[in-house]
Amino acid sequence: MAEVNILSSMFTELNKAIHVSDYKQALKITNKIIHTKEGNHDEKAMHCKVACMINLNQFSEALKFLQSEPSIDKTLIFEKAYCQYRLLQTDKALDTINEVKDLDNRLMELKAQVLYKLGFYNDSLDLYKRLMKECADEDEEERKANLLAVTASLSLWQNKQVNVDLELSSHEQFYNKSCQLLGAGKAKEAEELLDRAITECKEYFEEDPDVTDEDIESELAVLKVQRAYAMQLQGREDEAMKVYNQVLKSRPSDIGIVAVASNNIITINREQNVFDSKKKLKATFVSGIEQKLVGKQLSSIEINKSLLYMYSNQWEACRKLLKNLKRSHKDSDVPCLIQAAQFCREKNFDKAIAFLFDFIENHSDPDVHSIDLTNVKLTLVQLLLGQNQTDRACEILEEMESICYRPGVISLLVALYDRQKGSESKVIKILNQAINWHQKKKSSNKIVSKLMWECAQYKLKRHRPKEAAETLEKMRKIDPNNVKVLAQLIFAYSQFNPSKAHHLSEDLPSLEEMSLSVDVDHLEKNAIGLLAPRYVKRQAKQQQKLQQTKTGKNMASGDEGGKKKKSKAKETVSEVKTDEVVNAEKKKRKRKKKRLPQNYDPAIEPDPERWIPLRERSYYKGRRKDRKKGVGTGTQGSSTISADSLDMSKQSTTQTAGSTTPASPKPGTAAVNSPKPSSGARPKTKQTARNRKKKGKGGGW
Repeated sequence: MAEVNILSSMFTELNKAIHVSDYKQALKITNKIIHTKEGNHDEKAMHCKVACMINLNQFSEALKFLQSEPSIDKTLIFEKAYCQYRLLQTDKALDTINEVKDLDNRLMELKAQVLYKLGFYNDSLDLYKRLMKECADEDEEERKANLLAVTASLSLWQNKQVNVDLELSSHEQFYNKSCQLLGAGKAKEAEELLDRAITECKEYFEEDPDVTDEDIESELAVLKVQRAYAMQLQGREDEAMKVYNQVLKSRPSDIGIVAVASNNIITINREQNVFDSKKKLKATFVSGIEQKLVGKQLSSIEINKSLLYMYSNQWEACRKLLKNLKRSHKDSDVPCLIQAAQFCREKNFDKAIAFLFDFIENHSDPDVHSIDLTNVKLTLVQLLLGQNQTDRACEILEEMESICYRPGVISLLVALYDRQKGSESKVIKILNQAINWHQKKKSSNKIVSKLMWECAQYKLKRHRPKEAAETLEKMRKIDPNNVKVLAQLIFAYSQFNPSKAHHLSEDLPSLEEMSLSVDVDHLEKNAIGLLAPRYVKRQAKQQQKLQQTKTGKNMASGDEGGKKKKSKAKETVSEVKTDEVVNAEKKKRKRKKKRLPQNYDPAIEPDPERWIPLRERSYYKGRRKDRKKGVGTGTQGSSTISADSLDMSKQSTTQTAGSTTPASPKPGTAAVNSPKPSSGARPKTKQTARNRKKKGKGGGW
């Protein structure tokens, strides 16, 4: 009896601890109960122990305890599966749940979350829709957020759009809905929802006094990074870069956010700022990142890493990484394209072409490989055109039936074939094939008629009117009321069958019918405004002159009767002559009067040397400072004049012997042998103390 009373008191203490959420104390009490003789096999106590461990995040200990007790291992399926899910044993958790045939709401919700984690989004979506119909409890808002997360993953990773009509209330729901819009390509609408999510998040956490600013910033970091991604998709890369850097400076604790922001910065940098990209790349390879990101996110990080190696010319590292990517991405053409781009950066264009040909041959079987080779073939076409191998490029384009007959590709093939001589038959053949293909596929009449029109125009330019007439006849059957086609058809028949052309010309509408839909005033305005602006100005000037003459004559009409008659007669004559006067004024050309210089005197002849520079003129005597060349040089008392020049006996001999200095001519007369100015440097003059400039250190003034 005493042991029973002790056990009951322990259960009461356990009940009190659980109501207070004191799970540590509750765990101690359960251990005491289990170690007693009567409570050794008590399933309720064991269940309480497992629940306390889960609330204390002791998932591994709880799982070990469940596996050690076979009595509760088969009954506590939800707890066991939840521990496996939290320990990232997702496959085992799914197997544990599948042991139960009839799932209750708890197991159904856990299974939906496990399927979402494993990437089975369609199955998870079905379970959440079922839960939304059957359950109505306090967890409904969280269930809505999870449902929107599934639809967002379908949109982002599988390009599948599922619209769910739900009223959004929490910031998590706004965030998941914005992710769905990003997957649908609606970046602007997604950005608006993310702005609302940020405001809702701030308002929600500001009301809680226990939440710190750091907790709020860590919660906002996810929303800010996603908003920056929306900006990046809209082409606002500078704004997105600022937000990414701000989030990274705050040092968020979530390694997934850091990895996504760093990866997006690398994509913005591209081949520029490689050093910064290498720094950011380290944050994408942290332990545990595999559990934070989805498989497609991890693969995009790997691809960006290989591109960074290629841009930084780390060829060997890029090749090693590409080998791993080929193994992990067997159904993707991205590693092949990166390998070809690396060959092109190494200037091995022939090697790149051979590599792409081998890849196409090895992956052309659709039963074995499910790779879409469109991008690989288009890359090969671009490389072949760069190497002037036009024939091989055109052959590859014609083999691609999925895009060969598109209007853009057809125009490319026509332009390439048109450069080659004797390729008219090839151009006409490809145009006819395109027309037949679109008619079989029942494309719109707009595309078919456009191709037919271009085909007919090409045939007419190459002097093939019969073939052009056949094409135009088919085109006329599609659109019988098209006057433009009928006129072109008449032009084609006129070159080889004039009678047929004359017969068809009867079907042309009359000029009166065609002119009904023509706005003549609008045509005149456009023609005058675009083609004849000078004509408009002339007409306006003429009208102004006529109005001025008329108004002047009307002002003089208040005279007597005889004067009125004379004025009327003069008006008629002047009106007749106005056009002649205006035309005569047009013919007259205004000539500018010659401008004479100031103080001009016609009696005095101008200087014949006025066009020569002043220093080269014969009567130039030099400036005042040039005359005082030898004055003031030397020591005090010394003279710059030589002694021989003062000796009169020697002066006469030297002057008669070799004097060649000509006499300076008078102004107005040209010198016979005028000396040219010396090309030597000017004589140095003394600088005063005021004009001298001192040099400072470093050679600066």
